[in-house]
Amino acid sequence: MKTLITTLLIIHIATGFTALLVGLIPMFSKKGSRLHNRAGLVYVYCMITVALTALLLCGLQPFKMMRLFLTGIAVFSFYLSMTGWRATKQKKTGPTAFDKGLTFVTLLVSVGMIGFGVYLLALNGASFFPILFSFFGVLTLTFAGRDIQFMIQPTEKMHWFFQHFTRMGGSYIATFTAALVTNLARILPANAPDWAATLGWIAPSILGGMLIGRTVAYYKKKFSATKTPVAA
Repeated sequence: MKTLITTLLIIHIATGFTALLVGLIPMFSKKGSRLHNRAGLVYVYCMITVALTALLLCGLQPFKMMRLFLTGIAVFSFYLSMTGWRATKQKKTGPTAFDKGLTFVTLLVSVGMIGFGVYLLALNGASFFPILFSFFGVLTLTFAGRDIQFMIQPTEKMHWFFQHFTRMGGSYIATFTAALVTNLARILPANAPDWAATLGWIAPSILGGMLIGRTVAYYKKKFSATKTPVAA
């Protein structure tokens, strides 16, 4: 059992580190190029492996709140990367049975995270992990809910395009955050203030969210300008 856990942990760390490196390539390479597509696919495969090993480690290891929470982030990041990758396949055919099944399963997982977070809040009060479980549960529910809404009634012509890079970007932010907080104790000095550790949880989301928001605004403006007729 110990050998199996060690092997899974090595695979988990190695694929997570690979995802952090490879995930940078699609951001800076030409959109639609072979390099962009291949690197993006490697990133998705890495996130599948990270999520699977996280689930197995969570089940095999003694119960630890941090391990359970990081597993939740791994599932959340996996869902973002998978739906971001699948978005490019949906521009002509729309969501498939696989996409719908994945969304509904993630919806159930998000409800479970929220329920567990509420349970911990009732048990221990407004402490660190109950709030995080509830927050990420609501965040996961929001993304899955949007996907279900789009399946019922598509509202945006270029939905697949925006979903692709916002979800892949969001997945990278979640993966980076998980790696950062896991290693904060090694990075920060022993006398670091409490706010420094809290900053490690929220800074990647704030900065990454701002970059994604600027990118969305840029492309919406670009597409709008393309549609505008040129005066004679």
